[in-house]
Amino acid sequence: MSWLAGVARSLEGRTVVVLLLAVLMVHGGALMLYRRSAAAAADEAFATEVSRQLVLAREAVLRRPPDERDTEAKALSSSHFEIGWERRTPMDDGKGTDPVLRDLRDRLVEIEPALGPGLVLALETPDEPLHQQDLRGAVPLPDGSFLTFRSAHGPGLIRLAPWAFLATAMAILVGIAAVVLMHRIAGPLRELTRSTGLIGHGTIVQIREVGPDETREIGRALNAMQERIHRLVAERTQALAAVSHDLRTPIARLRLRLDRFDDAEERRAMAADLDEMQAMVDATLAYLRGDSDPEERQVTNIASVLMGIADAAVDVGREVDFQGPGRALATVRPVAFKRALENLVDNGVRYGGRVRIGLDIEDTALAVRVDDDGPGIPPEDVLRAFEPFTRLEVSRNRNTGGTGLGLTIALQAIEAENGTLELASRPEGGLRALIRLPRTTLRS
Repeated sequence: MSWLAGVARSLEGRTVVVLLLAVLMVHGGALMLYRRSAAAAADEAFATEVSRQLVLAREAVLRRPPDERDTEAKALSSSHFEIGWERRTPMDDGKGTDPVLRDLRDRLVEIEPALGPGLVLALETPDEPLHQQDLRGAVPLPDGSFLTFRSAHGPGLIRLAPWAFLATAMAILVGIAAVVLMHRIAGPLRELTRSTGLIGHGTIVQIREVGPDETREIGRALNAMQERIHRLVAERTQALAAVSHDLRTPIARLRLRLDRFDDAEERRAMAADLDEMQAMVDATLAYLRGDSDPEERQVTNIASVLMGIADAAVDVGREVDFQGPGRALATVRPVAFKRALENLVDNGVRYGGRVRIGLDIEDTALAVRVDDDGPGIPPEDVLRAFEPFTRLEVSRNRNTGGTGLGLTIALQAIEAENGTLELASRPEGGLRALIRLPRTTLRS
């Protein structure tokens, strides 16, 4: 059902449905018009033939004496048109002409007025299915007797001509051709959609310029747009990286000059400022590297990475613990992923004091939880927390201020691994960072 719903929402599916409906409507209308015109022509031919035979039979019967009329009428009969003679009307139901046949009766009288207004028509209703549509009737004669007849084929029974079946086959072929054509046209659009979904995750995605002129132009424009964007980003990254890198030199010189200060308290304060500047420079460089990080992806035991982060934090006096299995595999860039987790743990320790890292193995993904005991983040500020150089904590002191890039770098690194990162305040208090990564299963 979901597949059908997806097809119904797609451009290809909707266009195919419209084309098929159009083909069905045109073909159905053509068959209807044909049937109506053919029925009218057949009714006219039928009325002409019946009236002609009735007039000839009437004249022939009237030339015979009453005792020979029945024999003469039967001699004029054929396998499809039976003629008889009765002294009394055989239409003894008293209903007269069937309302459905009034137009035919009027037409018969119009063609041959000699049949008179007393002509009565009806449809046979025998038990045999082959004769249920036979037309019967009675023509009054001047002496009060009646000429009767029965036609083996009633009016309005039109069989489709061979060309109608040929037209139906052609309509089916046109429908199939429309489906195939739309599939071929939609193919480049699907390729375009798939390729554009990969844009913005690192290297330039070369989009194939295939299909109709419109899709070719879109592919060509997207390729040119990617080149311009990557060139601008590369120039910006190179300039900012150069500035950040150059800042390390004066920071190093200032560290050397600190030894000349005799005031220990002032020296510690200045050293702390330099440490903060160094942290800002390192964070900026890490952020600017982003998707251009040349590190190769490899199958990594995420549990080992998390345990290593927890152990390293405990070694420096932080309250960080890990709970989870000892083995959980995912294909990631180990250094970039570890840096992202360290940023989340650092944020948790900075604002919540204690951090608990959890790992769950799901069917197709790994779920990593980083919980702290801090104040959490209001739901309306969650998206803003991922913006570069944004700090929701406004004190700007050295202990809690940070650089405003920790969550941005973490999100950037996790999304590069086709994962997701979500922030939410826990009901029991504190913030939870939930990471989901595609799980890797090794075949034995």
